[in-house]
Amino acid sequence: MKSTITEQQAYDKVENYIQGAFAALPAPAELKLFTRNRSECTDPTDKGPQGRFEISATYEVVGLDSARFPEHFVAISKWWESHDFEVLTDSRPTIQYLFARNTGDAFDMSLKANDLGKFYVGATSPCVWPNGTPEPQAPEAPAAAPPEPEPEPAPARKPRRAPVDDADFDQTDWADGGTSF
Repeated sequence: MKSTITEQQAYDKVENYIQGAFAALPAPAELKLFTRNRSECTDPTDKGPQGRFEISATYEVVGLDSARFPEHFVAISKWWESHDFEVLTDSRPTIQYLFARNTGDAFDMSLKANDLGKFYVGATSPCVWPNGTPEPQAPEAPAAAPPEPEPEPAPARKPRRAPVDDADFDQTDWADGGTSF
């Protein structure tokens, strides 16, 4: 099993990416924490073991003129391009939503704005081990030991949410503490 960065390093990188993207916006914009999560990694595409986590944060950006949201999307997408992010989903102009992945470290970032004048920026880490290395496995039982009872099957792993496959994503009311992205 491969080592990863630690949860703390992932948290720091999530925050650094958000701060970097935010720096592309004009004053008097401010960041207001919306959600911060530590979620069990359930991405079946990486074929990795359980016990790893994704670290994410989403901030509401306050103090922006909603009439200029399209300009702000362009400013942040330019910042992404200069920091090795590739835009994977661009739902504009129908939905004010962008999703990008860093080609070097697989961190994801997203932008979401709505007709209520809300603007959000978020980042999510790839799957990481809490301490950067897999947890030690229990030692194997000696040959003379009685056989262990059959373990219960592991619960089915939920697939990692696709960037735009959420049918209700555009229906989320971001003004009342909707889900993180």
